[in-house]
Amino acid sequence: MVQLYFKPTIIPTVIIREGSCHILQNKLQEVSKLIPYFDLETIEVAGHHVHEDILPAFLAAVTSFLDS
Repeated sequence: MVQLYFKPTIIPTVIIREGSCHILQNKLQEVSKLIPYFDLETIEVAGHHVHEDILPAFLAAVTSFLDS
């Protein structure tokens, strides 16, 4: 079982994950309740090292988050 420990924050946050991520969706929903400006991006075809596996998709996700 994966446990996530987050304190509430007002800092905009993005999590970019792979499609087969082991963190359960319900845990990420719990995190989203603690972070009002939370965005979750899933890059389905990436492996664990999303930024190394598919850099263009990673950069697109980061750019989209920063532009929002």
